Amino acid sequence: MKFLRTTGCLIILGSLAVAGAAFPAEKIVQSQWATAPIRIDGSNQDWQDAPVLMDKVSKAEYSLRNDAEFLYILFVFKSLPALSTYEVSGMKVYYNLPGEKGKSTGFRFVKKTMTADELIANIEKGGEVMTEEKKAEVRKQKGYVTYEGVPLDPKKAAEQPGGEVEPATFRDRLSPQVSVVEFRIPLARLVDAGAAAAPGTSIKLGFEWGGMTSEMRSAYMARMADSGSQARGAGGGDLGSQLGSGYEGGGEGGGGGAMGGRPDPRTRKHSFWIDVKLADQGR
Repeated sequence: MKFLRTTGCLIILGSLAVAGAAFPAEKIVQSQWATAPIRIDGSNQDWQDAPVLMDKVSKAEYSLRNDAEFLYILFVFKSLPALSTYEVSGMKVYYNLPGEKGKSTGFRFVKKTMTADELIANIEKGGEVMTEEKKAEVRKQKGYVTYEGVPLDPKKAAEQPGGEVEPATFRDRLSPQVSVVEFRIPLARLVDAGAAAAPGTSIKLGFEWGGMTSEMRSAYMARMADSGSQARGAGGGDLGSQLGSGYEGGGEGGGGGAMGGRPDPRTRKHSFWIDVKLADQGR
């Protein structure tokens, strides 16, 4: 009986080993120490010697660096399908403790075009008092492009440090050939379960961008309604073939629409997670 029990334990342990091999732990990405502050200008010139990683699904290339104050993230998109609708949707960057994948802690990085008065209202909403002289200076230019890193959860944002800690920010340079996006997030703002990220610690990061916008969906629905009316007027026919060029109708996979619209890879929603070990100077 002792032999049988021992054999049974070996079988169980063997099964667990196979299961472990089938579901390996996620690879830990090592951030590189930034020996000098990185200028956030939508250029990859400060990243020439940084290790380049790639998301297998979107084919987006990315690199990570940090110093004692900031986490720097570089994204490089070399095709429109990889970039998707980033310019409209922006990018969400989630952060969690290792082993977690919550989407309540993070930032949405979005670029907006504002009039001078909209910019003034936005600045004052953030708590800054603007004199009439400053307002007059802002109004000398009709339009502005703003880059904002907005916390996803206002309640958690209120618990984050304020004052002299800079907000999260980003810049981009987009083109049909190569698009570059740079992010800078203060480590003091990466707070989860009361603990802030620091050099040498580990965090989990998630990235999400693209997908159909509400405007695209509205246009798609209007196109379907119009095509449906034409089909009824013509006495029927295959609505899917009439929809023609495309709108993504499905979810993240970019599948066809409920009425047969063709998938468009340029409107695919992308997301992935990584475990990151922040670099520590001298280690």
